[in-house]
Amino acid sequence: MDPHQTRATAESNNARSIEIGSWDDRQDCAAWLDAFLSEEGLTRGYGYLLRRAADKGLYDVVRSWGHTDRPAPVDATTIEILLPQKIIMEAAQGSAATSEEIVARLSCALPVAVRRHITRKRFNRYGHIGCTGEDPMRR
Repeated sequence: MDPHQTRATAESNNARSIEIGSWDDRQDCAAWLDAFLSEEGLTRGYGYLLRRAADKGLYDVVRSWGHTDRPAPVDATTIEILLPQKIIMEAAQGSAATSEEIVARLSCALPVAVRRHITRKRFNRYGHIGCTGEDPMRR
């Protein structure tokens, strides 16, 4: 059987959006956050999150998540400040959860996802991410 047919069958049987994933378990929430943080663009990704945090006065909070072994959950207000309602509604659209439930889940999951995203990057020295175009042979 063709893998594309299998996926199409699974999608037709499953009413939830594959892109967003199910918010019923933590793995799909983490996968959605990883995909969101990995994107590069003006309205998505880790860079966008840092820019938005800087604009709102929360830059140090978001940066600290990447340098803490176990980042503490934040309150719902912080999530609502960092992520616009459009993104929260996009996440809620793929599940049966309300936007308030999504915000509650993100308050625990976003700091951990930022930590996981940061630790996968290469560091020049503590707290400094390597440049995208740098020559790896110079290390």
